Amino acid sequence: MVKEFCFRVLRFIGVLCVIYISMVFYLALTERQKAFPRAITHTEANAAIAGKAKGVSCTLEDGTVLGGWVMGDGTTPVLLYYPDAEEDAAQFIAEVGALPNATLVAFNYRGSANNKGNPSQETYEPDANQIAQCAAQVNNGIAYIAGRGTGAVLAAKQGLIPTYNNSSLIFIDPVFSIADAISSKYGFLYPKFLIRANVSVEPDQLEKIAAKSTIIYDQSQFELRTNENSVTFVTSRRIWRKGNPLKEVFANLTK
Repeated sequence: MVKEFCFRVLRFIGVLCVIYISMVFYLALTERQKAFPRAITHTEANAAIAGKAKGVSCTLEDGTVLGGWVMGDGTTPVLLYYPDAEEDAAQFIAEVGALPNATLVAFNYRGSANNKGNPSQETYEPDANQIAQCAAQVNNGIAYIAGRGTGAVLAAKQGLIPTYNNSSLIFIDPVFSIADAISSKYGFLYPKFLIRANVSVEPDQLEKIAAKSTIIYDQSQFELRTNENSVTFVTSRRIWRKGNPLKEVFANLTK
């Protein structure tokens, strides 16, 4: 009786181990899609900005064309936005809308929305650099660079480039590591030490941009996705949204 019970327990544990190993193996095989996901077109956001925002394009060095939006007349300082993973750039444009003192510019990433191409670690940062160059053409430079979630990685990377030394950085619920984003989402199902994607902003890099950085977050997102120590390390300028519209926050930041 005891032997039979022990056998059943061991068999159950064995089944769980097989399921767990299979899950880890599957996540490892699909890591690129998890690290650099494709955003689907957000129909409602695109409809909301139709006739208000101007559609623009950015041609990358390999010929891939990225679609994007400009909200504003182009005479005010440019605010470049890097979307979060799986976020259509139109969502930010619709959420913030027209600002009196800034022109919003945002592009969807390679393979996102209606863009062609396959996103990868090899193209992630080079594409972001070329996006910034395209955005700078709207009004001869970029005054603000913003990023949400893992888009904060790209915004921070741009802030380290001498060309954008005078650009203010704005991070919305930031995650400064692709591996951290994956790890927080899947937890023990895909341990961080197995994650190969290594796109991140290192502590010494964050320190270099601290003086020109502002972080926007709300309580739930902050606790869910961001490590408070890293936020304090980056900058003491922290804005709690507390349910306030993002449009209001950005209007105050760009006065």
